[in-house]
Amino acid sequence: MMRSPAPDPGAGSDPAEEYREVRARAVLADLSARGRLALFGSDAADLMHRLTTNAIRDLKPGEGRPAVFTTPKGRIIDLVLLHRMDDHLLCTTGAGRGPAVAAWIDRYTFRDDVRIEDRTASHATLGIYGPRAAGVASVLSGGDPGGWPVHHAERFDREGAGGVLARTYPLGGDGFFVTVEAGRLAGIRDRLTGSEPGLRTAGESCLEALRIEAGLPAPDRELTEDYNPWEAGLADAIALDKGCYVGQEVIARLNTYKKVSKTLVRLHIAGGRAPSTGSPLEYAGSRTGTLTSAVVVPGEGRVIALGYVQDEHAEGGMELVVAAPEGRAGATIEGPAR
Repeated sequence: MMRSPAPDPGAGSDPAEEYREVRARAVLADLSARGRLALFGSDAADLMHRLTTNAIRDLKPGEGRPAVFTTPKGRIIDLVLLHRMDDHLLCTTGAGRGPAVAAWIDRYTFRDDVRIEDRTASHATLGIYGPRAAGVASVLSGGDPGGWPVHHAERFDREGAGGVLARTYPLGGDGFFVTVEAGRLAGIRDRLTGSEPGLRTAGESCLEALRIEAGLPAPDRELTEDYNPWEAGLADAIALDKGCYVGQEVIARLNTYKKVSKTLVRLHIAGGRAPSTGSPLEYAGSRTGTLTSAVVVPGEGRVIALGYVQDEHAEGGMELVVAAPEGRAGATIEGPAR
């Protein structure tokens, strides 16, 4: 019988303490809601090259890249991380998006030599974030992962506990994630906390604050079919010099003819209360965008947010109004999300 991830003894602490910890040293994060797909077969890399926005065909073992699955109209299905391992491609999806991405891949798999193994239930993922994240992760790597480029990945096997360690988008200063069989998660967590006494596991509100500060879009918030990758600030996940892929014509045309009309921005909201997501953003009394994420930073009381804003009003310092059901509040654009 498959074992579920073990309860985390460090969870449930004060979000303000978690936020201070990640800024001072490091925290762990349960990322097991993300999808994990292992793609086997001689055509796996070629298929991902033809289905996503980034260049995947030339990835070498240990290398990884972000990529976006898009509809034929260039709208976002999901932002994923693709890592080339020795015998397969590891595809890490957004939280809850594993089945949708697997179905999308299967839809476009015809005579390709590709087999999808859904490891979402059988495996688990743990994040390590903060300025001392590399030091914590080094317990698994046996070297200095602080020198790895972002999205580099390596297999590890430390005293019988094997898995994949990858550098990822930084939250609070740096970022790594560890993917292992679900039954080994507790042992991996023990090893990490043993290297850094008092290491906490960050809860949802702390992680959401870190994500918004970093300008990272999330599924069902910023990553939906209402938007395209350029609007979401995902230029690092787009290769303009590759061949055709699903949605390529639209995405190329948006770039060539400068047709991107809105931008994902970071916002500071006045009033000390996080407005409802989906609330209109207004400029001079007219709607100019939509609030997609908002959170009160734990222990600090300030409200930070992400939202899509029409390009002509998306400059840093621009003053907007959030027309939320709870009441109207001022909002200042801090800059583009990414």
